Amino acid sequence: MKLLALSDLHADEELLDRLRMLSASKKYDAALFCGDLTTNGPVSYAEEALSLFMRSFAVFGNMDPPEVAGRIQQMGKSVHGRSVKLDEWKLAGVGGSNPTPFGTPSEFSEGQIAAFLSAAGVDRNTILMSHPPPYGVFDLAGDVHVGSKSVRECIEKNHPLMVLCGHIHEHVGQEVLGETLVVKLPPAEKLLAAEITIGKEIEVEFIAL
Repeated sequence: MKLLALSDLHADEELLDRLRMLSASKKYDAALFCGDLTTNGPVSYAEEALSLFMRSFAVFGNMDPPEVAGRIQQMGKSVHGRSVKLDEWKLAGVGGSNPTPFGTPSEFSEGQIAAFLSAAGVDRNTILMSHPPPYGVFDLAGDVHVGSKSVRECIEKNHPLMVLCGHIHEHVGQEVLGETLVVKLPPAEKLLAAEITIGKEIEVEFIAL
């Protein structure tokens, strides 16, 4: 299975042009959008981005307002607080973020995030799309860890196959946490994404769009 994974689009128009070309020239089993499709809108940007690929799924980010989150759900693309079957795996998600100093549109307490993750039914066979990274992994802002403790606790308890996350623009890479591969996606507004191939092993390639 070959996936396109991206996060933090922030309604960038050049990126949307690149995605139009990419969707016409390459085939993916699914495109996964890990939040911040917009910066407080517009809804139309999220609509078009999600419509470019035959099969796409998304969680909203902390910079996506309720109108964007609602439209993702109406389109049948949302995996926030739920799971869907993706070939032989389960795809689950949690959107928004734990509290930030900036009062962004979609922030939740750690208790709320834990409840969303519980509702999603994360297990060993799950690919988890989380807008915030787990606490302590790719989450330094300056010298402060700002990731979600509830996401980390979910990983340590349920050992999902893989976690895809965004949110903290300064970091990109992959790291194994327990039995789980954590993939920190680059900000797509910088025309960057990841191609992920899942077979006997998981191969991650960070690409320029």
